[in-house]
Amino acid sequence: MDKAKFKKLEKIPEVPSILLVGIPGPGLIGMLSVTYIIHSLKMELVGEIGNPDLSSILFIDNGELLGPVRSYKKGKLFAVLSDVPIDYELAPGFAESIIDFSKKNNIDFIIIFSGLHVAVRNLSNLKTYGLVTKQSLEKILYENEIPKFLSGMITGPDATMLSILKNAPIPTLVLYTECNFFFPDPESAMHTIKTISRMLKVEIDLTEFKNQIDFLRLHNRKLMEETLSVLQQEKAQPMNPPQIYK
Repeated sequence: MDKAKFKKLEKIPEVPSILLVGIPGPGLIGMLSVTYIIHSLKMELVGEIGNPDLSSILFIDNGELLGPVRSYKKGKLFAVLSDVPIDYELAPGFAESIIDFSKKNNIDFIIIFSGLHVAVRNLSNLKTYGLVTKQSLEKILYENEIPKFLSGMITGPDATMLSILKNAPIPTLVLYTECNFFFPDPESAMHTIKTISRMLKVEIDLTEFKNQIDFLRLHNRKLMEETLSVLQQEKAQPMNPPQIYK
């Protein structure tokens, strides 16, 4: 009898645990993007991220009381979504909460969504730029043809959070999509969703999002005003964010 020939099995690459973070910011890119990803992928609500300064805020959804910052999960994909802007006072505690959540859930890396002001948006050619806190994540940018955020300035609560996250053991990748800084920008959020869909190799149907663009723009105007109020708290800084030079 011929000896059986065994083919050496290749090691199946392990799927990393990823945490998506969405908070209200320029164009509401983070909040709009992560909200739709959670809905589209039917991610499960697994908890809330508490903060004493946010204890006076509650939302009601289908008769259930929910805190303003919640966590979701599906498989190895996690998400943290804030329905309220994170100001200067909240930023350090929020960043530490993200790090603590990531450690408890063995997260391999964090992805934060944000918006980048451009003077003139080209909706047919929107761009998303990447910024990483550890060089190990630069491979992800290269593989997904995402240009690096090469120069500019980050200010406000975002800078506070990134200052903490860049010294954390868990690497963070920030995706900045060109957007209208001052108004809800569903078109740019949709581009962000397409980018993360490609990165995660997960199909996300955007039909429902496209059908609600006008509603999202009008429904979120008050939240955008509150977000701008937080962003404008900064003293002695120009309101217009710096451009990226390539």
